[in-house]
Amino acid sequence: MTIGRFNIELLEAFVAVAEAGNVTHAGSRLNRTQPCVSTQLRRLEERVGKPLIERSARTMNLTPAGRILYQHATEILRSHEEARLRLSAPELTGTVHVGLPEWYATGQLQSIFCNFVRIHPNVKLEMTVADSATLHEMLSNNEINLAIALVSSTKQMPVEIFEEPLHWAVGDNCPLTDPLPLIMFPEPCPFREISFGSLARAGRQWYERITTTSVAAAQVAVLSGAGLCCLPSGAILEGFKILKEQDGFPKLPATQLAIYTQSTTQSPIVDYLEEHLNDLLQNAIAPRSALAGKIQPDLRVV
Repeated sequence: MTIGRFNIELLEAFVAVAEAGNVTHAGSRLNRTQPCVSTQLRRLEERVGKPLIERSARTMNLTPAGRILYQHATEILRSHEEARLRLSAPELTGTVHVGLPEWYATGQLQSIFCNFVRIHPNVKLEMTVADSATLHEMLSNNEINLAIALVSSTKQMPVEIFEEPLHWAVGDNCPLTDPLPLIMFPEPCPFREISFGSLARAGRQWYERITTTSVAAAQVAVLSGAGLCCLPSGAILEGFKILKEQDGFPKLPATQLAIYTQSTTQSPIVDYLEEHLNDLLQNAIAPRSALAGKIQPDLRVV
């Protein structure tokens, strides 16, 4: 049986459900009603002639056909969006220097920047990966043009703030009795105060076993079972166990991020990139397929 051509809106609904894990969240992401998304998903399954999602009372999982289509649909939507932006984008020329926290310097967010320079072949992209305190300092010194960084109390409050949950992450064979071995980032990382304060209020005891400036090093240490670490969703890897209140660990507050630009007059490149990042950031930061059994970052705008 030959399957007819795919409709972009139907593929958008399918990918949104696959990544959000349910129809309600997918509808919010697409700014569509839940019945609309459900209808579009049903129409796509009718077009394919096979079920794409297995539904039960509490879970939704991709079928084998759904997994195949998900791989192709994400590429189709990426190409569609790139073509749309390329045809509508203004002509830009010059250099833009952006800064990213380490845990966001991989995956789809980085591909957003790569797509940006493909759409604008006369733009040179320079990228710095550093902690948020360093990125804010570089912005103040006009050493970079734009950064995605943790919200700073010393800076003017951004128009849009993106919240991302923090988690207690641990690997196998890590002791979870007091005193707890912690993997920490050095000052002035705000995760330190959050971790220490949360554990103190819960009556837990701890000691700082490993201190590192590298998110990648902290991830390796967690996977090895050397200790537990307070990490944002974007830094959670497969193989991590997330400790929750039922495990005896206090719930952590969400961390707040925003897009910041340099203090001097912005170039048209920075203006355009900032505008599109605000539109894309909620879905661009390390999205993972919830139906494929991976952690969903759950980033939201406040």
